[in-house]
Amino acid sequence: MKICIVTHYAYGALTGEDSGHIGGVERQTALMSEWLVKQGHQVSVITWNEGSADTETINGIQIIKLCRVDDGLPGLRFFTPRWTSLLKALKKADAEVYYHNCAEYVTGQIAMWCQQKNKKFVYSVASDADCEMSLPKLRTFRDRFFFKYGLRHSHKIICQSNKQKKLLADNYNFSAQTIPMPGTPPEGIADKSIQFNQQKVVWVGRVQTVKRIEWLIDIAEKLPNISFDVVGPTDHNKAYTEEILPRAHKLSNINFLGKLSKTEMHNVYKNASLLCSTSIYEGFPNTYLEAWSYGVPLVCTVDPDDIVKRFNLGASSTKQADLIQAIDMLLNDREKWSLCAKNCENYYLEHHEMNKVQKKFESVFYDLSTEKNTQQHFAQQSTTWSNYYTQAAISIDHFDLQTRTQITLGHLSSVLNKEQITLDVGCGSGDATAMFNKCNASQLYAIDFSSQMIEKASHKYPEINFKVGNATKLEHAKQSITSLISLGTIEYIIDHEKALLEFNRVLKDQGELVISIPNKSSLFRRLRSLDKKLMAALKVPLKKISNNINTESKYYHKKWKAEEFSVLMQAAGFNVEHVTYCTYGFLSPRLTTSKFNLLLCTWLNKNIASSSYLSRKLAHTIVIKAVKIK
Repeated sequence: MKICIVTHYAYGALTGEDSGHIGGVERQTALMSEWLVKQGHQVSVITWNEGSADTETINGIQIIKLCRVDDGLPGLRFFTPRWTSLLKALKKADAEVYYHNCAEYVTGQIAMWCQQKNKKFVYSVASDADCEMSLPKLRTFRDRFFFKYGLRHSHKIICQSNKQKKLLADNYNFSAQTIPMPGTPPEGIADKSIQFNQQKVVWVGRVQTVKRIEWLIDIAEKLPNISFDVVGPTDHNKAYTEEILPRAHKLSNINFLGKLSKTEMHNVYKNASLLCSTSIYEGFPNTYLEAWSYGVPLVCTVDPDDIVKRFNLGASSTKQADLIQAIDMLLNDREKWSLCAKNCENYYLEHHEMNKVQKKFESVFYDLSTEKNTQQHFAQQSTTWSNYYTQAAISIDHFDLQTRTQITLGHLSSVLNKEQITLDVGCGSGDATAMFNKCNASQLYAIDFSSQMIEKASHKYPEINFKVGNATKLEHAKQSITSLISLGTIEYIIDHEKALLEFNRVLKDQGELVISIPNKSSLFRRLRSLDKKLMAALKVPLKKISNNINTESKYYHKKWKAEEFSVLMQAAGFNVEHVTYCTYGFLSPRLTTSKFNLLLCTWLNKNIASSSYLSRKLAHTIVIKAVKIK
């Protein structure tokens, strides 16, 4: 899948947190990006430009830059360069699914663009405040308007807790899916004896009003025998920090560490006895997950879904006195502390382990992707697909599949022998594969990404080795195939360049590839596109005015000119030897079965030379025979 994550301040998190924000949304989106790339997805992340190239690649993630955060004139910068650079970045990403986390005006801008471009948009709640009617983090009418627009027009809303899910339902009548936030695995196992004996409480977060560090200072004053480490940047609210921090610096039991890197945070958690959070509101903080992964109990003011209380992960209260009592009790009762520490580790592994959680996000993206729509399309066709090969040509589709199959058989008959190992990628119902199997006693494999197609093919042709497979990640060994066939498949693969490279990998030197593509130059295809646009325009006045988003499922389908695709073939290590144009006729749904149209198609197929200028401008399909050269 091609996924774009919009997170303006995450550049530092992606590059090692040398700049930008630490933790929170930025850390979560960086973790998600890295995980998705490892699963083979194409991921782009849109961030502010912090001084480097407009586009760069870090750990396989394409980072697309907006303008700088301070570019433009006050008041006007909302429109340009901020909004204009966002539009350019969204277009450049060219993703199937766009993802944004955190309530801000940008939420609406992304949703608006996705709606116009028929792209899918996923919004993820960052904190409880995002779900409140008052939206306390959004101070202007403009920000609240755009954010609410984004919520209304998102295709999926993800929240971190059941409390947030209920708030969205009660306040906005929006449904959401609860997915716990993923945590980073701990670096090594913490020594429980050292953790308990350290008698050290850590506080982690940006020093700002909502984090309420003054409470921690009050707590430290009341517990002078306990050490407190404070971790976090102080650049958010200068007036606030200048007022509050002098109190912290006067206390000998508060050690102010400032902003730390991920590597440095490992030592903080490994030596901590407790994590203390004093926030006014939160979502599901990364700091909770990080602490639990090291077996560090939590004393907090915000307890998402009462998890801390229900699973005995520490203590929670909205009263400062209760926090003081809880810290004192846990650090003076080794048995209770050890039980909480073990519960923290178990809870983290059960609910927040990276792979478990990220697979849930991946599933959400997949459900909205064009790849799933393509699979559904072919699944629906699985019961009738055989008719396209076995019946007389009663439609243009029948004629096209049968014609390109015969062209392929002509290419294969001259090369197949007993030592030949052939792979059919995108075999569909298996009927064409069965024809290829009769050419010679060659070893034949066939794959398709539709399990329904493979089920039908295996039942009908049990003698052939059919299997569910992915063209961009073939299971066959390097240089193990002598001939590869791929008909009517590459146009449905978003990462088609990767598929061609996979074809090259599995083919032996001088191995042959026969592949078909839709002809972009076809006049008949252009007429079909015009027909679709006209029909869509006629339907608009008949539709009711509604705020509902466009939920029409569309699948990916790309077309090429022969010369365009030849360039891709050469880049993938192939030499094009033969190009055949075939199949003609009007493609309008109202004409595909017309007797006149079928007669026209038959006549053109017989009387137009397959490589003539007229054929190149009229044919629906191009069949290419190529040889692996490197």
